[in-house]
Amino acid sequence: MRKEATTPLGAFLQNNASPRVLFLAGALLFPAFLMQQDILLRALEILLFICLNALSGRRIRVLNYVVVTAGIVVFNLVIPTGRVLVTVLGLSITEGALKSGLLKGTAMSGLIALSQFSIRADLHLPGRIGGLIGRSLFYFEKIMGERRRIDRRDIIGSIDTLLIEVQAAGALEAGAGRLRVRSSVAGLAVLLLIVAVNWGAYVFTLIHPKPFWG
Repeated sequence: MRKEATTPLGAFLQNNASPRVLFLAGALLFPAFLMQQDILLRALEILLFICLNALSGRRIRVLNYVVVTAGIVVFNLVIPTGRVLVTVLGLSITEGALKSGLLKGTAMSGLIALSQFSIRADLHLPGRIGGLIGRSLFYFEKIMGERRRIDRRDIIGSIDTLLIEVQAAGALEAGAGRLRVRSSVAGLAVLLLIVAVNWGAYVFTLIHPKPFWG
């Protein structure tokens, strides 16, 4: 059965927005976020996606986003471009490399947060391929939710036990039938507002091309 969210907005999203509508909202948010070149606005959009995940009842690990972004930035600094900002241990940190790394790092972190918000395990896509994708998402979410049960002293055995339990849960879920959520007018309005805000931020940067870090 689908785990209920623990926050009012999380419960609202679960009960008023179907998985397909969430998927469509994510597809509409994807280009607006990816085309956003203002680092400050992109960071705010990532924060919005993370907050939506948290309010939807998902477990949030902010450190994971920080590590992903920082790792990409560090690797990007190896190729210096632009004026030198500071030199640390003989490594010249240049403005161009730092800005490029931040854009790439925030893009990756944002897409991860966006996919977590817009793709649910109970997503049903049409066709046999859509059904296969839906089942894969269901199993992936179950495994990720229980991955702490993997014992380092018996990695193979604990993984095998976990996979058997996840498969049994999937069979039970299929036999019982999943609860179909219908999108309400209020749910659609909230998602449209989120999409409009992100596209509005992108359009604003086109009308007033004065980025936070120009």
